[in-house]
Amino acid sequence: MYRFNPKTWPSLVLIALLGLCGPTHAASLQVAPTSVELQAGENGAAVWLSNTDPDTPVRAQVRLFRWTQQDGEDTLEPTRDLAISPPLVELAGGARQLVRVIRTGPPPTGVEASYRIIVDEVPSGTAVEQTGLKFLLRYSIPVFVLPAGGPAIAYDIAPRLERTGDAASLVVENRGHQHAQLADLAYIDADGKRDELMSGLVGYVLPGQTMRWALPASATRYADGGSFKARINGEAVEQTLALGPAAR
Repeated sequence: MYRFNPKTWPSLVLIALLGLCGPTHAASLQVAPTSVELQAGENGAAVWLSNTDPDTPVRAQVRLFRWTQQDGEDTLEPTRDLAISPPLVELAGGARQLVRVIRTGPPPTGVEASYRIIVDEVPSGTAVEQTGLKFLLRYSIPVFVLPAGGPAIAYDIAPRLERTGDAASLVVENRGHQHAQLADLAYIDADGKRDELMSGLVGYVLPGQTMRWALPASATRYADGGSFKARINGEAVEQTLALGPAAR
């Protein structure tokens, strides 16, 4: 089991390997889609790996983990609920490779299950020694498996503002059965002035879990009766986050 911070482990991470002095080579591995949703009646899904470099082959390792959240942190654990095939890929220049996500057991019941596919570009020691600095890619792809039967699931978030001294955090509890992905967090003060706090992905709150994000500026900035807004699960229209009682 290991943990990672969602703000320091985005969907794409560059890893630098430093060999002898030499030119820098950009990594060429691409992965699509950037998230996977598996319906209860589906036994698998497809992920495509591509090599955008027409001349240089690329190797990649593909692994899959169960994704949970504990104490406000994301945790990855080995799982047999899903399988990856093939787990090792070698792509010729300009080539594409289909990787299958295979469900090996029954779908979850009542609550969505969450996983992550980790795709690591595998370094070539000879290439690094010959060319110097090489950037390798790591992708972290969320996978959501929907439950069987019953009514449609939905997220049910309960946000609150938490103050500790002069610092403030947005704490979001998800009481629903579906994940909530928060993006483009903004604060609108009592005079209507908009302050963009976190552009792009803020993070996920999995069902039954609580996550916390430190906010920029001092806690007094958020004490004027304003409101927070964010887009949830890619929805085009942002939502106002109705805050519960503040914690100190």
